[in-house]
Amino acid sequence: MKKIKFLIISFLAILICPLFVNAASGSVSISGTNRVVKGNKITVTVTLSSSTSIGSWSMSLDYDSSYLKLTSSSAEAGGNKMANVVTSGIKLKKYTFTFQAQKTGTTTLKIGNYEAYAFDDMSAISLSPGSKQISIITQEQLEASYSKDNNLKALAVEGYEITPEFNKDTLEYSVTVPEGTTMVNVIATKNDGKASLSGDGEVQLIPGTNEVSIVVKAENGSEKTYKLIINVIDQNPINVKVNNIDYTVVKLRDVYQCPNLYTESEVTINDIVVPACHNDKTKYTLVGLKSSDGTVKSFIYENGKYTKYNEVIGTSLNIIVLEYNGKLNGLKKYNEKIDGNSYQVFKSNDNSKFYVVYGMNVATGKKDFYVYDTVNKTFGLYDSDMINNMVKLNKTYFYVIVAFGIGLLLALICIIKLSSKKHQVQKKNSIEEIKNDKKKIKKEEKKPNDIEIVDEDENTETYNILEEDKKRKRRKK
Repeated sequence: MKKIKFLIISFLAILICPLFVNAASGSVSISGTNRVVKGNKITVTVTLSSSTSIGSWSMSLDYDSSYLKLTSSSAEAGGNKMANVVTSGIKLKKYTFTFQAQKTGTTTLKIGNYEAYAFDDMSAISLSPGSKQISIITQEQLEASYSKDNNLKALAVEGYEITPEFNKDTLEYSVTVPEGTTMVNVIATKNDGKASLSGDGEVQLIPGTNEVSIVVKAENGSEKTYKLIINVIDQNPINVKVNNIDYTVVKLRDVYQCPNLYTESEVTINDIVVPACHNDKTKYTLVGLKSSDGTVKSFIYENGKYTKYNEVIGTSLNIIVLEYNGKLNGLKKYNEKIDGNSYQVFKSNDNSKFYVVYGMNVATGKKDFYVYDTVNKTFGLYDSDMINNMVKLNKTYFYVIVAFGIGLLLALICIIKLSSKKHQVQKKNSIEEIKNDKKKIKKEEKKPNDIEIVDEDENTETYNILEEDKKRKRRKK
């Protein structure tokens, strides 16, 4: 009997176990950043997935409202509840939730009240719920946690060997390349993946010394600069001195490009053909000179002499600024910068945004005075006649204003004098009226037995009206 029961139980177990083994399963995960600054927002994604098509589901994203405030949600009801029934089965569904961090500390997001059913037979799907821990910190704590690593891990020039051997604490290196090399590939690797890097990659070269700066910026903002000196061998350099500054003539066309309105040409210097630029209007021939820091600038070349080429590029005219030793009526001479270079200019005052320069129009070769608008960076022809007329007109206005002021002052003086005389006449008339009133009062108050009193200082009593009134009242009593 016991043996029969055992066989029956074993048979049922065999039938039932496959049902559990083949039961549909899925998961609900929460993804997003693990850290947020107090007051900032954080977005997380809830993903429902299953190998079996899902027909319906219901679940919630549980959170501590004292730490996080829900500001937006893609859930069906707009809150933290996710529930839906679909007309065709899906295997993946995502929701996004945005929270604002309320206070510092650590809090956990969890999936709660979860259930899902298969689309085909509405059988329950076994779900594995996920959770996510979020750390809320202050801005100061965040910045303190940033990486300070601003080191390079490796530095090389493709095809060449740098010296000394690379070390993250050594900041200056050099390499020599053959004559005629115009480009090299600088390969730099940062030590920290969170850092940023600039200055590496393909670098254009000119004959002589080229300085390349490779800057590593750590996550916390601190920077470290590695210098790479690339020496391009120049077997026969052309060295010149202009205004006591040493330069080297550029011998490669790729290194020296012609300015606008100039055409490519060549000149021979020290029996070496070098690239040049020419303009038929200005009659200038330009060559490129390289300074010790590797900067290439244009210089006017004429009979073995070099003069700095001062062209200012405007939006309407290109002007070569020239020296002018004279004066301009109504304007003062200044030294001001245009496009980073200092030039002699004329202005009406210290704060003027308009400069007058003497120069040559590159397009026409005409020398004249031009007005430069520092705001719009445009040139225009300077109208000296108009300025002179304005100066004369301003002087005329000045004289008219001065004459008007003097006339106004004289008129005020006359008005004051007339007013003073009128006041004196009125005062004299008032005194006479007071005297006449006094005599009339005395005649009215005089009786047969009264003794007539004659005042010795009649003028004094006349001014003292108040005292006379008092005497008159006493007599009546």
